[in-house]
Amino acid sequence: MSKLKIAVLAGGISNEREVSLNTAEQIVTNLPSDKYEVNKVEVNADLNWIEELKQNKPDVAFIALHGKFGEDGRTQAVLEYLGIKYTGSGVLASAFGMDKIRCSGFLSESGLNIPKMVSFSKAVDFEKALLEVKGKVSFPCVVKPNESGSSVGVTICQSEDDFKEGWEKAFKEDSLILVEEYIKGKELTSGVLGNTGSELLALPPIEIVPHKQFFDYAAKYQKESDEICPARISEELTKEVQEASVLAHKLLGCRGLTRSDFISDGTKLYFLEINTLPGQTKESLCPKEAAAIGLSFPEFLEKQIQLALE
Repeated sequence: MSKLKIAVLAGGISNEREVSLNTAEQIVTNLPSDKYEVNKVEVNADLNWIEELKQNKPDVAFIALHGKFGEDGRTQAVLEYLGIKYTGSGVLASAFGMDKIRCSGFLSESGLNIPKMVSFSKAVDFEKALLEVKGKVSFPCVVKPNESGSSVGVTICQSEDDFKEGWEKAFKEDSLILVEEYIKGKELTSGVLGNTGSELLALPPIEIVPHKQFFDYAAKYQKESDEICPARISEELTKEVQEASVLAHKLLGCRGLTRSDFISDGTKLYFLEINTLPGQTKESLCPKEAAAIGLSFPEFLEKQIQLALE
């Protein structure tokens, strides 16, 4: 039986390039060599990677990219054009999931609790924006770029003094930003495996305990947080997190693996965002959730390839 040809797409041109390269290396290392012929294809701005895929067309492209031009539907559109199957969600679901403002608005209309939120473009006057934030969200608040991952460009603003810094930091990452109410509580996340329209598997939720204020880039990648799986929450809240994760996956029409992030204030569970290409290192959240139900890291990766082939 011939081996399946897998191209692991790595790097990219976003601010999460280094994370992607690490992810790709672990995927390449952990896919069983007796089943797969695995090649790493480094994605750069020069577009040579597209020619490489044309020349050596794989059975599946395993997308190990993060951030813009990786999980926002653009890479997925290239692969659709080339006729190559790929892991993760399709073009529209990827684009919608990356757009925090539109995604949150849509899921709010579908019944999920969303923190109070306002959004701004670079054209908006800062003083007018500050008045709107004070009137509709208040302090403390969270300022985020609309399309960015790994908490890059995110600031928790305790006061008006912090807001100017958070405003400028977020606009360095995107031309559209959002400001949402800060909710104090347990940070929870849960992965979902499966293609919308078929059986979906909700993975056990993880409780994230950052060593500082929130689960920022350093907490994610520099071991500055505790990640407890299964989360120290009730059966009822566990079920609510998993059902909300499945609902988000379904409503957006996602495929393969997603991970939805939440915060629980003890009374309500709030949806924060969905990740349509979650981290894929052994230390990443979804592989830890998979391990909690007995799926080894190689098995977890293989499952995603199977879903891409369906």
